Amino acid sequence: MPTKPPYPRVARIVAVEKGSADQTVTWYELRADHPKPDTLISEHKSETEAQDAKERYEDAEKD
Repeated sequence: MPTKPPYPRVARIVAVEKGSADQTVTWYELRADHPKPDTLISEHKSETEAQDAKERYEDAEKD
């Protein structure tokens, strides 16, 4: 069972090009350094969706 992340939670958005060389699509990954450095939290088709996920991830209340 994974441990709870430290608070305050911190995440970052990373733009990633996916697809073949002639047809790339930009995806946005939400990454954090818990439980391991550069852990993938989620992937999003738009930067707006990724920003929303980042805000929700960072605003999660402590248990």
